[in-house]
Amino acid sequence: MPTIEIADGPLKGWRRWSQLDEDSFQSLVGPVYFRAGADGGVECRSPTETKHRNNQGRLHGGYVTTFIDMALFAIAAPALTAHRAVTLTLNTEFLGAGVPGKDIYATGEITRETGKLIFLRGLVTQDGPIASFSGVLRKVAPR
Repeated sequence: MPTIEIADGPLKGWRRWSQLDEDSFQSLVGPVYFRAGADGGVECRSPTETKHRNNQGRLHGGYVTTFIDMALFAIAAPALTAHRAVTLTLNTEFLGAGVPGKDIYATGEITRETGKLIFLRGLVTQDGPIASFSGVLRKVAPR
C-alpha cells in the first residue's frame, strides 16, 4: 500500500499509509506511523487519547491489540511488495498498562516467511513494556 512521509513537525521522517478512508475502523482508533529502525527493523508509533482508555483510566486492551494488528502490516511491509495480506493469527501477552495521552510504540521482526505466510513477533512499549505479540499474515493477490 502506498505511503507518505511526514515532512515536518514532531513526526518528521515517519511514514503512514496514504489511503486513509475516513469511514474505516482505522480512522476510529487513530493513525499508525512507522519508520526504519536503527537495527534495520521497523518502528511503529501511535498517539493515544482519552477515548482509548478503559474504566481504570489505562489503555484499553482492545485498542492495544488493534494497534498491534496494524503494526504487523508495517513490520511485514518489506515482504509485501508484490502482495497484500490478511491477519490469520494474532497472539498478545499483556505485560503492563499504558496511559492515554502518550504515544505507544511497537518494534518487531519477521521470524519466517514462506510462499504464502509471514510469521512475526514484537513488543509494544510506553515507558516500559505493555505487551509482547506474535502473529501470522497470509499473503493474498493484489486487487
